[in-house]
Amino acid sequence: MTMILSHSIKLVRLTLPQLETGLRSIRDLAAELNTPLVENLFAGDALRAVTMKIDKMRKVPQQLHPWFTYWLIVILCENTGAGLVGFKGDPDANGEAEIGYGIDPFYQNRGYMTEAVREMINWAFSHPQCLAITAKDVRLDNYPSQKVLVKTGFAETGSDEHGVSFRLAKNQSSFAEKY
Repeated sequence: MTMILSHSIKLVRLTLPQLETGLRSIRDLAAELNTPLVENLFAGDALRAVTMKIDKMRKVPQQLHPWFTYWLIVILCENTGAGLVGFKGDPDANGEAEIGYGIDPFYQNRGYMTEAVREMINWAFSHPQCLAITAKDVRLDNYPSQKVLVKTGFAETGSDEHGVSFRLAKNQSSFAEKY
């Protein structure tokens, strides 16, 4: 099991079979991971996103799966899987990878998502081919998500009726100072 340990969270990279198990049964996935999971982990927008990830992962080599899968956000003090964070694919020809994330409403506004996004930024920028991270079309009314991006160093690059877009370049991030 590949994971990233942080101050108050653990990120667990989910495999293709684990995503498939989670679609069938959150309880079965929780048992496999030996970690309680919020029941709505794969519900709503996440259900559609996980389904798309599975389709994409089936079409790419396994070594690219870390860029396509979701990483489970486990809240350490409760040992509960409460959210998902990940990229929508490996870096494109411009070296850009798009991030996506979500967390159970009970765990919002506690800093967990900001911490998870920071860890994913560090993970992505540790790969030489990743030069920037984007977040495209964040809903106009999704202020908490926009706040997470700003707090982690992203800059707004534009907006339209579909949402607000953000970008963080490797050479503009705190990652560049650490490595």
